[in-house]
Amino acid sequence: MSALSGNGLPEGENLYHVVFTTSHISKDVNGEVERVRVCGTYTTLPAAKAAAHRTLFEAGYEKEMFDEYETSQEQFIRHHVKRRTGLCVLAKSADGTVFRVSVATTPNSLNLKGGKDDHKIHQDLYHVVQTNVLYTEDDTGAARETNVEGTFTTYEEARKYASQVLLAPEDGVTKESFEEYDEAGPDEKDCGFGENVVVHAVGQNGENYLVSVLRGQEMESVRLAEAAVRIRAA
Repeated sequence: MSALSGNGLPEGENLYHVVFTTSHISKDVNGEVERVRVCGTYTTLPAAKAAAHRTLFEAGYEKEMFDEYETSQEQFIRHHVKRRTGLCVLAKSADGTVFRVSVATTPNSLNLKGGKDDHKIHQDLYHVVQTNVLYTEDDTGAARETNVEGTFTTYEEARKYASQVLLAPEDGVTKESFEEYDEAGPDEKDCGFGENVVVHAVGQNGENYLVSVLRGQEMESVRLAEAAVRIRAA
């Protein structure tokens, strides 16, 4: 009998990704509106949730650095937080930066194995991440929805999958279905709409779609990157 992962499914049937997003960095006018990183992939939901709650602290932050720090669905609902699916931590700093740590779920189609003790995938992974920018929303923070669409062990496999994420020819959805459709060339790793963004499209109602290929990051590299951001913002 297979062990259960904590959500009623056999362990390893799904992958659980810790997604760390920072946005609204007001002091750096040349900075990204939103930065997304995948900071670990696990084969059980409890292990991923535990890692998600450690993420900000392992990135070098302390709770006292935040004006707001929320970790429960009750708090998210009380404060009318949008995009709550998978959300584990929501924090806001005095300079207006918003930090979100979520857990995204995808099928474990490659049958990847987690560590015996920590249930973490200990190998290089490449994630196809789709961000929908909905300009009809009246709140900038609610206008971006980010999902992990698939996980692969090579960049080439992830890139191939990314090129078809927005398309469904069998349903009549082709590149021509969009007002604009831009894709990075075979030897390029972005299409001019942000680092790692390999596909950008604009829908009929003006919504923007960004498809990125992100390499999973270990927390040490995240900690160093966040330290550099704090130094620039000081």
